[in-house]
Amino acid sequence: MSSRMGLTDEELVGRAREGSDEAFTELVERYTSLVYRVAIGITASAPEAEEVVQETFLRVFRSLDQYQPTRASFKTWVLAIARNQSINVYSYLKRRATRAFSEVFGHETDSMEENVAAAENSHDAEYLMANKQEMARVQAALNELPERQRTALMLKTQEELSYAEIGVIMGASASSVESLIFRARKRLLEIMESE
Repeated sequence: MSSRMGLTDEELVGRAREGSDEAFTELVERYTSLVYRVAIGITASAPEAEEVVQETFLRVFRSLDQYQPTRASFKTWVLAIARNQSINVYSYLKRRATRAFSEVFGHETDSMEENVAAAENSHDAEYLMANKQEMARVQAALNELPERQRTALMLKTQEELSYAEIGVIMGASASSVESLIFRARKRLLEIMESE
């Protein structure tokens, strides 16, 4: 992928390693929206996804010397970092939400996000409410998937990455990724049909 400077990702990385703020800024601008989409898909929280974006690029900056273009494309490397950051944030959010809900209502639940989404939907017009409810239903079903299945499915459907690219990001073989996505789609249909 070339840039407005006429450089590929790897060339920009080389310049960033040499201290070029402009080259690193261009890499950040190129991949911010992609990292955000991955983060929001895992955390389901816009503020937390923004935090993941910042932390991801901070880690990218600190680890530029460790990036090896022969092992993965820059895009794949960045997405692997973003995925790990998102998982950490998601785990923290889930623990925090469960604890807060438990303190308020005296018991634990995994449906807190669904309750919040349902409360927000009640203030919208009927058409928007129906769409939001359907999206919340799909998101709730996605949230029931194991993290690896959810991430693989999201990277394939939303980001249109190949099985091999997803495999590098997730530390799995392409055939394992294909299997994960198959199981994710099957499970998603089962969840949606059981509601």
